[in-house]
Formats: sequence, C-alpha cells, structure tokens
Amino acid sequence: MDTATGLLVDLRHAPDSVRALPRGRASGRYSCLACGRALELCGPRDHADFTSRFRHTRHEIDRCPASAEQLARVRAAVADARALAEHLVAAAPGVVIQAAVTATAEPEVMPVLALRLEAPSGAGVIHLPHGELSDHQVDRILAGRDTATRQWVLFDRHDGAHYRAAGQVRVRTRRQDRRIDKIIPTFGQRRLAQAQLAVAWRDGGTLLLPFGGHPITYSPRAGEDWSGSGASWQRDWKISHPRPADGAAWWGLLPLPLRALAAPALLGAAVTAMADLEAAQTGREAYRRGKARERYAQQQPRRAPARPQQLVLPLPTDTAPSPDSTISAADQAPPLATQIPAAAGPEPDPEPAVQECRPRR
Repeated sequence: MDTATGLLVDLRHAPDSVRALPRGRASGRYSCLACGRALELCGPRDHADFTSRFRHTRHEIDRCPASAEQLARVRAAVADARALAEHLVAAAPGVVIQAAVTATAEPEVMPVLALRLEAPSGAGVIHLPHGELSDHQVDRILAGRDTATRQWVLFDRHDGAHYRAAGQVRVRTRRQDRRIDKIIPTFGQRRLAQAQLAVAWRDGGTLLLPFGGHPITYSPRAGEDWSGSGASWQRDWKISHPRPADGAAWWGLLPLPLRALAAPALLGAAVTAMADLEAAQTGREAYRRGKARERYAQQQPRRAPARPQQLVLPLPTDTAPSPDSTISAADQAPPLATQIPAAAGPEPDPEPAVQECRPRR
C-alpha cells in the first residue's frame, strides 16, 4: 500500500507500476497490507533479471509475520476487488478504476479495500469491507469521505459478518407479488447510513439497495372495527428511503443490476421501485380500512322492516258543523231512519174492495 496516495500497489498485477515510485523506505511510505508494517521497495533496476519487490527486512529472511490464514484472506480480497473492477469496466467502458485502501489491517481484522471510479458522470469511491468491520475502520471511512464524491460501502451478502437475515416481506407492486429479503443491520452499518453514505450489498451480479422498514399501527377511525381477526391487520409497516432512516426495525434489500454502480442512470430504476413500495403501502392501508368498515357494518344490529301504515282519509269539511255557521231548521232535522212516524187512523178494511170486484150472478 502506498500511504501517500492510498493506492494499492500490486506487483503481480502491474509490475511496472513502481517505476514512478521512490525506492527504499521512502520515510515509511509503503506498508504491508497483511501485517501493517513498513516495507522497503527494491527496484526497479535496469537489469533484465532483476524483479522489483517489497520486503519487510533487509538483513534477515524476508517473511511477513502475518499468519497464513490472514495472508490467504488478504490475497482473496485483492482478487475480489480486481474482479469487481473488471466487471464494472466491462459494463461501462468509459470508467477508469484504481484499486485503493481505505483502512489498513488491524489485529484479527481485515483491511478495507476500495475502488476509485472516474466516470463521465462524476467520481465515486466503492469501499469493500471483508470480514468484520471494526469501529476504527468505520471512523476511517467517515473521516476520509469527500462530499463531492459519491461514496458507496458495498458489503458481501454471503459474509456472515455483513448479513443477518430477518425473513422476508411480501409486497404487491404493479399487480405482481414480490418477496423482499429483510436483514438486521449492524451498528457500523447504521452509522454509515446515518452519515449519508450509500450502503449496499452485492450477491454475484446483483446489487441490493436497502430501505428502512418502520412498524406502524393504524389509528381507528369512525365507522371502523379492528377487533377480533382484524387486530392483526391494524399492524403494518412503512418505508423510508433513499437510505434507511434512523430507528428502522429492519432493512429490506431491493435487487438491481450490479452495473448500476458505474452507470448512475440505472439508479433511476431504484427510485421507481421505491416509489412503487410507497404506493403499495398506501394501497394496503386503504384496503384494510375498507375491511374494517365492512366489519363495523356487520356488527351493527339489524332493524325489523317497518310495517306499512294504513291510509286514513280525512273527513269532508262540510260534515262537521261550524259553531259560526247558520243552519236552517230543515237541515237540523234528524235523518229519516230516526224520525218518529206521525199518528194515523186505522187502515181501511180491504174486504169491501174485494166484494166490489166479485161479478154479479
């Protein structure tokens, strides 16, 4: 590692990269990536059979004091960073990438490598932690950031120190059901996200962008019933992005192509996907409140249908005498059915009439 520039000097990958560097100790400019000790640059020389190299000591057998396991992990981390750089260059040919070191090695802690990107859209730095990320390394990443340069901290999903699974969450966006992985972030990952750094994960050729999941409880409104089986529907979650907000109970990982790191235009798809998740949350709330209103309507007592009332016709106005009206004596006579018959003589005997009708002999 060149401490003056922060770049990684890999003689196996680029043996001629040391021609512009001063030879010797150079006031402790070079350090070993595995053990952190100062190194001495031997070469380059004009002899054809001479190979430039870095060495820990001059008078003894040159040997790194780091363990074999540590050396193997460092070599694997360097190879992984080189492979990621080649992938990004292939995805965006106009990007220039240099391997660098963000934080050096510590006892039992791997160094943090980085990729410096120079693209037409702007500069960027991708930090690549390997293994456990210490608090000191988080401080170094935060101290060395540049606000004018986009900062990424890219973790490995298959590294147990970088990924703690927390199940899945199912959402429905654009009429399609999706399952999104949930994780529980570490304290260091929360610190990086709160410091406005773009924290993400990688899984092969997939980039996983996090968003925050916050539990919420819908407040009952008038005409809603959330009791019984509806109580579980009252509990839901809301999203926070473009980076998880402080206090998120869990983080969801949204998959995108890994080349989005070198092509910022592809990050527009992430903005659209986050907006779809917000729209899905609004739709879930509207649907669940509708079910709560239906439940409230079903719980109301059913009233018996009202019996139809009989039609009562009003009496004519002229049947009831008014106290102010003048009524003649004839009008005040009782009805014929109630009149008392007048006194009359005895009815004539019908016998004489019969006799008159008899013929004479």
